[in-house]
Amino acid sequence: MSPELRRVEALLAMGKAGEAALLAERLPERESPSPEFLRVRGRAFRAAGRVVDAEASFREAMSLSPGDAGLAADLATTLAGQHRFRDALPFAREAVQLRPEAAAYHALLGFIADRLEYAGEARRALETARELAPADAETHTVLGFHLLREGHHSPAIEAFEAAVSADPRRAEAFHGLARARLAAGDWETATSAWGEALGIEPTRRDRQLDRDLRLKRPGMKPIVRVSEVPAELSLAVALVAAALLWYGRAEDVLQATIIASMLLFAAAVPPLARQLLGALDG
Repeated sequence: MSPELRRVEALLAMGKAGEAALLAERLPERESPSPEFLRVRGRAFRAAGRVVDAEASFREAMSLSPGDAGLAADLATTLAGQHRFRDALPFAREAVQLRPEAAAYHALLGFIADRLEYAGEARRALETARELAPADAETHTVLGFHLLREGHHSPAIEAFEAAVSADPRRAEAFHGLARARLAAGDWETATSAWGEALGIEPTRRDRQLDRDLRLKRPGMKPIVRVSEVPAELSLAVALVAAALLWYGRAEDVLQATIIASMLLFAAAVPPLARQLLGALDG
């Protein structure tokens, strides 16, 4: 690798993607590019947001060096970054076939398969990645979110807890743990985990989780259930109450009034509950 190409990599490591991409464009190797040059240039372009140029660079590199797992993974990553998961899938599979011992490639395949809703393949790939790299918090976290989407709450909790253990400063892992714990009915632990996530990353947002934590706090269940009474039923009860008052005979006015008042109160409770929940949701 030339000194200039090493400088491109150094700029990337420092987060100077724009400078790295500009330097890669100007290097003399572009006239007769090697696979290594094309790989580094593609990564520089991708980091700079030039995904179309990055894809072209990786494809050219693969044509010069077929069977390179790293290039296949780079291309899969670039395509996935454009949400072209179906295009990315064969390259992710190729990377895994070429380097089955690389946990990162299994994790990449699992992520892409998950986005395509290939649940079986996603879970196998992510569990393999976890076995190969048990100390990698990212792998545990991705697996946790996959399991959560599939409705497997207990395994998801285990995965998120493993991620937290591997990296206690990872907000995403606490976020996932909060969602999984709440889905499993553990409001208190979910609230604590969400607080940990926000303590690490205060700008993290999840409006749905915030809402669910408010509505599922202890004591809210009766109000939520009452709010679910259909509006049509409340109207029907109110109409019955009105009919009692209208048609009650003179000697039954007191009794009719009492019953009608009780019915009107019952009819008013669900709308009031919905208003209360709306205020909490806001």
